[in-house]
Amino acid sequence: MGLRRRSREKTLQILYSMEFNKNQTIQEAVESYLTYFNIASMKWSDKNENQTNNNESSEEESVFITYLLTTVKTNLKEIERLIEEAAINWRIERIALIERNILRMSVAELIDENNGVPFKATINEAIDIAKKFGSKESSSFVNGIINKVADIIDIKNKKL
Repeated sequence: MGLRRRSREKTLQILYSMEFNKNQTIQEAVESYLTYFNIASMKWSDKNENQTNNNESSEEESVFITYLLTTVKTNLKEIERLIEEAAINWRIERIALIERNILRMSVAELIDENNGVPFKATINEAIDIAKKFGSKESSSFVNGIINKVADIIDIKNKKL
């Protein structure tokens, strides 16, 4: 699994946890996540000494995770407005937490024209992450919404 994919999956998990800890800062959420997974991975590696620790975060991962979290938090109202506009007859609260946070994270990447990530990569990653973390229908739902958001912001003409 690539660095960006791993970073996006970790970001999704942090965003999900922040749903239950609304007063938590980004830094606190990241530290809490890293503490939990470092403890869990230490327990795993104690039992399985030959296993590598996939939960260790590199500096590059941390930077990308922080970028995604900050972009989501800073632009949350605009991100949710775009999601609701694309998800006709769906209020943001009605969208399941996993899908909601996959969409938030993906739209955050799409609206940042300077991040250097091709919009197709963002969409494909969102679909794959939805397949891994969501229900059977999640990937189709996320695909439909994220493509509509891309059309709304006309990203396909701006960022190839």
